[in-house]
Amino acid sequence: MAWSDWRFSRRQLIAEGGFLATLAAISGRLLSAERRAASPRAKKNIYERLGVRTRINAKGTYTYLTGSLLPPEVAEAMRQAGEHYVYLEELQAAAGKQIAQWVGVEAAMVTSGAAGAMTLATAACVAGKDPDKIRRIPDTTGMKTEVVVQKSHRNGFDHAVRNAGVRLVEVDSRRPAGFALERIQ
Repeated sequence: MAWSDWRFSRRQLIAEGGFLATLAAISGRLLSAERRAASPRAKKNIYERLGVRTRINAKGTYTYLTGSLLPPEVAEAMRQAGEHYVYLEELQAAAGKQIAQWVGVEAAMVTSGAAGAMTLATAACVAGKDPDKIRRIPDTTGMKTEVVVQKSHRNGFDHAVRNAGVRLVEVDSRRPAGFALERIQ
């Protein structure tokens, strides 16, 4: 049969398209592995290739110091995870359940970091369990929209709280704090 006479149905395209996509992905990985091995820069780590200086962290787990180093078993789990597709909501639920079990709490959630956790925690306080309110955030119309924060606790992560659509109410002593709490309850 000549190439110009070749015909296919949508069903065939979908069925065979998955095979072709897999084949392309595998060949792409093989080619990129060959290129990496042949590269004169293959021995440099990612930071050297980017021209970024590495640091000795004697401070602790801080986002601006890239959080923390990964234990080998975590790096291996991430490598394995990078070989498969999954539904993100299903992964979030399973990971949260496992972490909650490990630390002995009712529930847990994986976030992108401290700022992501602060945004999600604020959103949870504002919207509660109401699915409509949850979907509307950062539109907080009809919801409580003020968060009381001590002046001494303001920091570079304030934006993470405001991302949930709220306004920060700053207080600097007990008296204004009591007034602010009465006002927003």
